[in-house]
Amino acid sequence: MKLAIRQIFFAPNWAPKRQKMRRTASVLLAAAGVLGAVLVAQPATAQDVQRIAAVVNEEVISIFDVQQRMQLLIASAGLPNNPETQRRIAPQVLRELIDEALQNQEAERLNIRITQREIDGAMAQIERANNLPAGGFEAFVERQGFSATAALDQIRSNLSWQKLLARTVVPTIEIGDEEIDAVISRIEANAGVTEYRVGEILLPIDNPADAADIRTLAARLVEQLRDGADFRAVAQQFSKSATAATGGDIGWIQPGELDPAIDSVITALDRFEISEPIDVPEGIQIVILIDQRTNEPPDPDARELTLRQMLLEVGPDAPPGALDAHFQTAQAIASSVDGCDDFAAAAEEAGTPQPDAPARFQLKDLNPQLRSVAAQLAVGKASAPIRLPSGVQVLMVCERQENAGPSRDEVRRTIERERIDMLSRRYIRDLRRAAFVDLRV
Repeated sequence: MKLAIRQIFFAPNWAPKRQKMRRTASVLLAAAGVLGAVLVAQPATAQDVQRIAAVVNEEVISIFDVQQRMQLLIASAGLPNNPETQRRIAPQVLRELIDEALQNQEAERLNIRITQREIDGAMAQIERANNLPAGGFEAFVERQGFSATAALDQIRSNLSWQKLLARTVVPTIEIGDEEIDAVISRIEANAGVTEYRVGEILLPIDNPADAADIRTLAARLVEQLRDGADFRAVAQQFSKSATAATGGDIGWIQPGELDPAIDSVITALDRFEISEPIDVPEGIQIVILIDQRTNEPPDPDARELTLRQMLLEVGPDAPPGALDAHFQTAQAIASSVDGCDDFAAAAEEAGTPQPDAPARFQLKDLNPQLRSVAAQLAVGKASAPIRLPSGVQVLMVCERQENAGPSRDEVRRTIERERIDMLSRRYIRDLRRAAFVDLRV
């Protein structure tokens, strides 16, 4: 079983309260080969706990910290646990711990706190996602050969960075109706175009000095993925895109939606084939083609709507003229109500109980007669009375999705996620540039 620690979160570390540090612009780099040799995991010793791997604004990251995180990452991603893998990923692990230290320091500066309840909730989600019994998280990770503390560090860091982004980044994002309209128009214009469902692993290169190490890591990950490592698990641990939270799954895309370098690779891949590392503006990207399909024109009957209805029933023993009387009552109500709240009150008064919220349907869920009425009815306006064998019915559509593709809310969420992803990477890049990082290995 592979433990999917990152699948619920975006990114970063739980550690004791740290002293706030003064930052400088100096960053000292070490050779990846030396770093990998020093950090290959061995049985922990007192010397490892004390020996320093890096200092981040005076905060210490020990050799032991790196070894524990490396074991966690290897187990989570399903990579072979051998000295070669450890040497390959050691530079990436140390960079991740440095980023987490910077993120944690920034969260502390902004007085962002994570409660025990939030941690317990995150652990419960991980237990459910991995089919573990309630409360079985710590015992499970320790059976896998790494410290529960290392896993909890990552969980706490993920939570704090998400909370920081929600407070500082999300409120700055403005998505105009014209942006949503442009996306919807492009989707509607591409009926008949082949779509691709794609997974990604993004390894950013924020500092050119790191490029060689990251290219080496990307090549190693491709090798392991082609040997059978779980793409979702590897993406959750290594990818720095927002899609890491969903195992790298971008979803269905059309040509032109991604970087041109990615587009040209995707169209040449077979199903479940792993690409070579691809140079993109943000760094290095690895993609997998999960599936492909031809984008058929949207089914108009797949549109969603919410509606209320009033039914004035006529029993089998009703006197002659009862149906006509109900019809006149329904006409009077339909011509006088305006909006779903008004309609609900009138229906209740006429003897048709109403739920607290309108019922939600797709048009195709309705019978043909009601479907034709609901498809054309203006939102918030009552239909003309409909004669039924059992009585008289009046409908009111409270909300209706006007196109059969993604809803405006879905498009808005997609744009927002992409914007958060970009601004999050920019935020951590700025933290790195303002920091003092002293590598000791």
